[in-house]
Amino acid sequence: MPDRRSAWRYRAAVVSYAACTLAGASTGMAQAVAGIGDDAIPVPRGGYRILVGGLWNDYRAVFAPGSPSGRRALLGGLATDVFGTTQLPQLTPVQTSIRALTGNTAFALSLGELEARGEVRQSVAPITVDYGVTRRLSLRLLVPYVESRDASQLVLNRTGTGANVGRNPAFLSAGAAARATNGALVGQIDAARAALAAEITRCSTPTEERCTAIRANPAGAQALVSRAAATRTHLVTVYGDATRGGAPVVPLNGSALHTAIVSGIGALRTDFGAYGITAIAASAQPAAATVILGPGSIGTVASDSSFGVGYGRLGDTRRAGIGDVDLTASLLVFDSFRADQLRRLLTPGKGVRSNVTLGWRFGTAGADRTDDAFDVPIGDGANALLARSTTDVLFTRWAWMSATVRAVLPLADQVAILTPLRDEAGTFSAPVAATQAQRTLGNRLEIELAPRVAIGDFFGVSAAYLLRHWGSDNYDAADGPRLTIPSRTVNAAALGFSFSTLASYARGRSRFPAEVIYTHTTPLSGSGGLTPVISTDRLELRVYTGFPRR
Repeated sequence: MPDRRSAWRYRAAVVSYAACTLAGASTGMAQAVAGIGDDAIPVPRGGYRILVGGLWNDYRAVFAPGSPSGRRALLGGLATDVFGTTQLPQLTPVQTSIRALTGNTAFALSLGELEARGEVRQSVAPITVDYGVTRRLSLRLLVPYVESRDASQLVLNRTGTGANVGRNPAFLSAGAAARATNGALVGQIDAARAALAAEITRCSTPTEERCTAIRANPAGAQALVSRAAATRTHLVTVYGDATRGGAPVVPLNGSALHTAIVSGIGALRTDFGAYGITAIAASAQPAAATVILGPGSIGTVASDSSFGVGYGRLGDTRRAGIGDVDLTASLLVFDSFRADQLRRLLTPGKGVRSNVTLGWRFGTAGADRTDDAFDVPIGDGANALLARSTTDVLFTRWAWMSATVRAVLPLADQVAILTPLRDEAGTFSAPVAATQAQRTLGNRLEIELAPRVAIGDFFGVSAAYLLRHWGSDNYDAADGPRLTIPSRTVNAAALGFSFSTLASYARGRSRFPAEVIYTHTTPLSGSGGLTPVISTDRLELRVYTGFPRR
């Protein structure tokens, strides 16, 4: 039998081996995995960190102060059962003239129901290169390729039965014939008015004959001249005359409105006939609409000059190109691990590190399209000073937190804008015009708190709380007053998962030093002006060169 000393030594060796194994496992968990968002982890001296991936933004709602839930659907301010003078106030004179011509004072002009469903999608493919100048100083170049898509849908009069007016034929391919018809009617009314006015003047002389009707009711004769003049004015306002079209929309052929207008012209003809004036033909009537504005025609309302809106296009657009480019330098101002990557990855324990970043944003993104009401830019397009500071606090070998403050200070520049600025409900409310303006974007501030948990050598889970604030944006137009977009604030939360081979590579067990990080960010609340409710998914691959190994 083995003696007791040998047995004791054997057990001690087993316990010692197990302790060393556990210690090795704990060492491997010393911040082996990074997390979402920014951190103060330096780039190795002489090494590169290359980041490629994708970022996808999507939103279909906006935070709207005053809404019961604090938010509403994007373009919800445009949807309406009656698309008429509330949305197109420039058509109010047309509605007034149709009321006068039909005698229907309750008439409400309608192009039908407008369905509006807004959606914006944006994908960003960032290419980022970090270079470690020293153990504490690194440079970063970020070049994003951005694709923005407005996937909003505006459907006007889907069934084709909701409108009480249609396209004025004077503006269509058969416009010459329609204008000739309208011109003939207006000319006949003018001739009747002139003839009756001449008769009233002639009959004012007591010796003139054939004046019985006028002398029996001179006020009535004069009122008929005035009524004919008003009718002529209303007809020209709605339909146009021989040289030009009137309103972009007119009553539909065969509709109760058109019938009432024809009846009014007939009554006018009868009343003139009582004075022996037959200038207005029995068949005289304006050219009625035969084409209804239906699904897909909202673009016509936005871009056709007859509607007086002034856009070149409206929604369902795509833009792509290089966004704003960032060049920054980061300095590690304090690090418990002495900017040593192996010490960071393989030595357990508490610690603190902090860095400061300064940089410049080149406003290389293309300017906004002034002819598109729903243009989605691929960047601000403004030069800006960038500043950031991140502090990491390590609580245990597996739990740590990063706190980051980011600031963007844009510089003033000259841009082309559409005036007047308007909200969704006022999209079609008045003619827009492009003009030059000095733009001063508000300063941007973001605070991020990100707790992180490592799960072994390879995996990690992170969360984050973000507070984002945009200062008010001001536009000083060359020919108008200052236009202001109010400041906005958003609270958001993020959750992410990480995979890393850095610790394994440092031990010589993996071939490549790389990290993969997935992040999902969702907004929680917003205040101030209208702010998009943007959900973001981000996938990053970080590949290192020149990373140290043990």
